[in-house]
Amino acid sequence: MKPNHGLGAMRALGGRIAAVLLGVVCAVCVNATPALAAEPSITNARTGATYTDLATATAEAQSGDTIKLGEGNYTLYKEPSDGHTKGKNLTFEGLGTDKTAWNIGALVPDPANFGTEYNGDYSFDGAGTVTFKNMTLRSGSANYLGFIRADKTVVDGCVINGKTFYWGYTSAEFNNTTFNAPSGDYAIWTYSSPVMTFDGCTFNATGKVINVYTDAGAGSHDITVNVNDCTFNSKSSLFARKQALNINDSNMGNYKYILNITGTNKVTAERDNTTCSQLFGFGGKKDNNSGRTDVNIDGELVWTAGKMRTHSYTDGEHDNAFDVTYTEWTSDDAGTWTRTGTAKCKYCGFTKPEFIENAFDLSYDLNGSEDKQPADFATVECVTETELVTDQPVRNGYSFEGWNTAADGSGTSYAAGDKVELDAPMTLYAQWKKNEPAPKPTEPEPGKPSENTQKPAQKKAKSTVPATGDSTNAALPVAAAIAGVALVGAAVIRKRNER
Repeated sequence: MKPNHGLGAMRALGGRIAAVLLGVVCAVCVNATPALAAEPSITNARTGATYTDLATATAEAQSGDTIKLGEGNYTLYKEPSDGHTKGKNLTFEGLGTDKTAWNIGALVPDPANFGTEYNGDYSFDGAGTVTFKNMTLRSGSANYLGFIRADKTVVDGCVINGKTFYWGYTSAEFNNTTFNAPSGDYAIWTYSSPVMTFDGCTFNATGKVINVYTDAGAGSHDITVNVNDCTFNSKSSLFARKQALNINDSNMGNYKYILNITGTNKVTAERDNTTCSQLFGFGGKKDNNSGRTDVNIDGELVWTAGKMRTHSYTDGEHDNAFDVTYTEWTSDDAGTWTRTGTAKCKYCGFTKPEFIENAFDLSYDLNGSEDKQPADFATVECVTETELVTDQPVRNGYSFEGWNTAADGSGTSYAAGDKVELDAPMTLYAQWKKNEPAPKPTEPEPGKPSENTQKPAQKKAKSTVPATGDSTNAALPVAAAIAGVALVGAAVIRKRNER
């Protein structure tokens, strides 16, 4: 892939007109990371050798080495890749995003090169796989920044400040990385990589996030963008109102963009009225949608050939944002009612196929009661969901025991106040229990006392202690004395006779 894309005089002119403003914004972006130590510490993890110069460390490194970077600012900008990085797989690992920083290109891009790729970083031209871990990568707001002609790039656990275009020319992979876009501009373009993967990343932007566009690979290959479990925080502004993935496939020729979106992606961005999504769209521009984009969400093809294949993935479905209209209910005179509904998405105007809704009558049968109460137990017509079972009826000589779907009580039972769901016309039958009369006393047989006859009460022994005012009780001691005298007399007579 050639870095010079024949952008033309207009692009270069436009870039020069904005040179001053962009230079200021770029400087602000680059300097967003706090100043770091002036004497960085560099260690080759394989050999243990330490360095203070990154160019020397990379020159002496072998393919596959990991170079550990201490606290400080680092760059290989302006260093030739020959003799340093060319043909090597290298990993650069920092101490943390708050301690280690890598400058992509110059600290302040040259305004004379705005609108061209010449502010890009050629320090990995011809390198194999270049991996950055645990650091802040600092770019600017000028176009065409990045690592030009590296084969593959991997960014893991980093922060990227600024806008970039160039990453791996075979593939670019970003894992658990935070992108902070310049104000009103994109964080990244899918410009040089046939395959770009974003896994667990967070994007902070103002109206623009990922620009799915290239003029480098147009007409040469498909471009695949994989997004998994990412968070997009993009508050639209007056001049920047794009989706998280803003697509322009107008120059892809016989090739196309393939977007594979998986997992749980949290998105705050401008919604596209065409795709009905904040996640992907065409920036509200009809010409950007030329039919050269396929979008798969969790393995399902939802967009192809410039058209929506299913509405299931959309914001309209997720928000249930539909205007629903119905025809009038019609009855079949047997207790079943029917109407036709139409649902139209409030966001994109998509109209779902017509659907049928049914409703049913709920009738009451007092089941033998002569106390007819038609006002209370009339048929409830056209029940759409649930209906409360009516209050209990009355019947002389009977107790009400609830409602049942069968007259003999063998069906489903309901109490007054229960909810009943109908999937067909239903009749509820009152259930009754006959009240039993009170039992009568049993008549005794002739000459036999009745079982119900009470036995005479046992007389209680009278107290020997007279009660006050009781004459009967007062005579008792006298009678006892007379009886004693008689007994003594009888004993005397008996002794005389014995003599």
